[in-house]
Order: sequence, then structure tokens, then C-alpha cells
Amino acid sequence: MTNQLFRSARPPFGVAVLGTGSLAAEVTRILRDTRADLRERAGAELVLDGRPELVVDATEDVGSVTAVLDALREGRSVITANTALIAEHGHRLAAAAEQHGADLFFEAAVAGGVPVVRPLTQSLSGDQVNQVLGVFPAEHSRHAAAQAAILATLAFHTRVEVGDVHFEESGAATAHDLDAAEALGLRLRTLTVCTRVAEDGGKEQISVRVHPALLPATDPLARVDAPYSAVAVDATGAGRLMFYGDGAATATASALLGDLITAARNRVHGGRAPRASYYAELPVAPLGDTPTRYYLNLRVTDHAGALAQVAAVFANHGVSIARVRQEHHGDDAHLIVLTHRALESALTDTVDALTDAPCVREVTTRWRIEGTDD
Repeated sequence: MTNQLFRSARPPFGVAVLGTGSLAAEVTRILRDTRADLRERAGAELVLDGRPELVVDATEDVGSVTAVLDALREGRSVITANTALIAEHGHRLAAAAEQHGADLFFEAAVAGGVPVVRPLTQSLSGDQVNQVLGVFPAEHSRHAAAQAAILATLAFHTRVEVGDVHFEESGAATAHDLDAAEALGLRLRTLTVCTRVAEDGGKEQISVRVHPALLPATDPLARVDAPYSAVAVDATGAGRLMFYGDGAATATASALLGDLITAARNRVHGGRAPRASYYAELPVAPLGDTPTRYYLNLRVTDHAGALAQVAAVFANHGVSIARVRQEHHGDDAHLIVLTHRALESALTDTVDALTDAPCVREVTTRWRIEGTDD
């Protein structure tokens, strides 16, 4: 008797799955193989025939935008894993969903099967998110800026476009630099950074970027390797939260099915997906206004006074040195310099001045350091 209390006599929901790749195939398989379980969880049967009331978008590019918009305008709820679609057209899709009483869910569009969208839009909706850091597998790099734009939009209640994201490709790293960084307790990762920053006068801005960066080796993000993804969220009340998992097709399909069940429950019992929130309208900070730290590898002439000349360049640009590691190589030496936090513009000017210093033969490596102020 108890098991029947929340069971609905509602007719089945038709489900359409867009896409022809492995993700679409996995979603279709789960729908067929676990049909009875999904019926009990959703409150109605989910079938792959008949007129679809729920549309699952398992495509990978923005080519599905017309089909998705049409579905929303017809009042059909859409569940998507399409990162590029949400990043480039999310505001249009959200407006269509609101206007026509449909739901738009996209948990699977960020970090595959790692649940971070729902925590940002629901669990932390009463908190202030100050920073989001992400590490994603290299195969996700073509969508890295898109994922950053989505995360920043959700975290800061501000519409962030892909074009607002500062993006740098991850170049080859030498074994020498990797070993030197490890000796200093740092590890290189391609990092997604979404953070609040304050300009002079206290006006708040946000910085959204994707680039190679060093993290403390003790940071859980520094230990993330493919095929896994991880997102760390820092909020005023909740503190630091970590979301970690696999981004493979099976994990992404799981995220899609979770949203599909929620969309079906909303139709059975009443309810709506969280609405899009852009009320804060925070400006995106120019890269030069962004505070960060630098790791620099300088090849210098190995003579007395070289270190003092280098230190003077830093001092002249108002950049404080945190640590220096010196290695001798014949007539030259390598100076590994870690700075304290400073504006990107000041750090860039410092590097430009170092290239003109008589004792500096070459600035061989420049990496940002995130996750620590030490």
C-alpha cells in the first residue's frame, strides 16, 4: 500500500533523443534496459515512441539550436549535454523555456557526469560564490572556454559569453620546468578560473579564463588526471566544495538521465527547473586588472650582481618576489622566480622589462600560479 502512494496513473511520456553518437546510444540503451525502474522514479513511463514531451539533446555542436528552440516553443522540456549550445545560446533557450512553460536542464553540459550545475543553481542559491576552479581532460579543451562561460554565468548571476573568456592553449612543458615546479611544491594543470575581483574603488568585477597554471601539489585539483574532471567551488558560507568524477559517455548519460527524471517529475507533480539568473550584471575584468602570481624561469648570465639586477626590475614595477631558486649551467644560470600576487598588467610589464635587462638572456617560461597566496 505504501509503495503506491506516490505512483501516478499518468499516460507515458514520449522521449526523443537527438544525436547519433555514443552518448545518444548510451541514453537510449539505459531508457530501454531500465524502463521499469525509471517509471517508478519519474512517476510515469518514459517511452521512445509517440509524440515526445521530453527531448534529450545528445549532440555536440550548436547545429541543434533550431530543434531545441522548436521543442521549447512547443512546450516540451529539453535536457541537453551540449556545452557549445548552452554557452552560445543559453539565454535564448532559457527565455523560450520561460515563455512557453517548459524546462531546460543542462547538468551534463559541464564536466560530463560531475554534478556541479545543480549545486550552483540550487544548493548554493542562498550563498555567495567567490571562485570556481576546474580541471578537465585534454579532449574537452575545445569546449574549455564554453564550460568556463557557463560556470561563470551560474556562479555570478551574470551573463558571460564565450568571447568574454580569456583562453590560452597549453603548450609543451619542459621536464626541467616540471621538475623545478615540483621541487617548489607546485604542479602544472590546465585550469579554468572563474573568480570575483575588485578594481580600484572597490567596484566588483569577475575574471573568467582558461590557461596553464601551477597549483599547490597538495591541492586536490592538482591530482586530477584524465579521464577525470574536477570542479572546486569556494562560497562565503559553505566554504570550499569539491566535485569530482568521470567525464566518459556513461557518466554523461547518467547526468542526462538524472535531469530527464527531474523534468518528468515536474510534469507529473508540478514544479519547474531553476530560472536563468543574470541580475548581478557584473562586468568582466580586463586581463590586466586580474590579480595572479607568476612562475618565471629566467636564463641569466652567471656573474656577481645578476640576481640584484633582476630583483631591481621587479621592485621597479612594484612586484614582490616570494621565492628564488638558482641553478648553474656553465656560463649561464637559471633563476626560478615565484612572485607574490600582483595585477597581471604589472607582471606582464615586469616580464617585458626583464627581456631588456643586460643580465637576462631569455625568459624561457612564464606560468601563472593559482590556489595560493604564499
